[in-house]
Amino acid sequence: MRLAAVLFLAGILRPMAGAEQSGCREISLVDFRNRVIVARRETRPLFYGLFNGPAPGGPIRLRDGRSYDWDLTPGDSGRKPPPDWLTEIDRDVVVRPPRSGAVRVLSLTRTHLTGTGSFTYIFGFTCQEGVVRKIFEASGQGIKLGTATDSVMVVDVAVWVEGDAHASPSRTVSLRYVWAPQSQRFVRSSSNAGCPWMP
Repeated sequence: MRLAAVLFLAGILRPMAGAEQSGCREISLVDFRNRVIVARRETRPLFYGLFNGPAPGGPIRLRDGRSYDWDLTPGDSGRKPPPDWLTEIDRDVVVRPPRSGAVRVLSLTRTHLTGTGSFTYIFGFTCQEGVVRKIFEASGQGIKLGTATDSVMVVDVAVWVEGDAHASPSRTVSLRYVWAPQSQRFVRSSSNAGCPWMP
């Protein structure tokens, strides 16, 4: 009886373990609209200017492509206040770099519903050894995913200098990233200005 139970459990667990290891074979099939994406937190935040710098880090819990957040924990009044922030997927592109697996490039916009301003997150994901791996991350205010092809990605970045109004950054620069087959990721190749908070 004990042997039968062990064999039965082994028969169940072996396929489950194999399925987990080979769970991500094609990144285009992963349901990012209903997934938790963890944005990097700065361990030692640096000051790049009043509006420059990365977006807030932490988990983005997407459901049907959207995530809601509150600035403060809802009180004990029994009534949940409206959310302060909405984060949603605004672009979802699959590129197929040469000599590499497919890469899923996602752009998410975090909008302040009870105030002004917004942030953008740009992520790159691929399947490696059956697991979803994040291979690119950039975020901040005033950034936008431009071109995303099999070999090149361009990200436009607003840059504020002291005295600029929030609605009027001094300039927008374009950062160019190229696919590096050796490291299996997009790396910055050139830019027309320094943006040290960007990868």
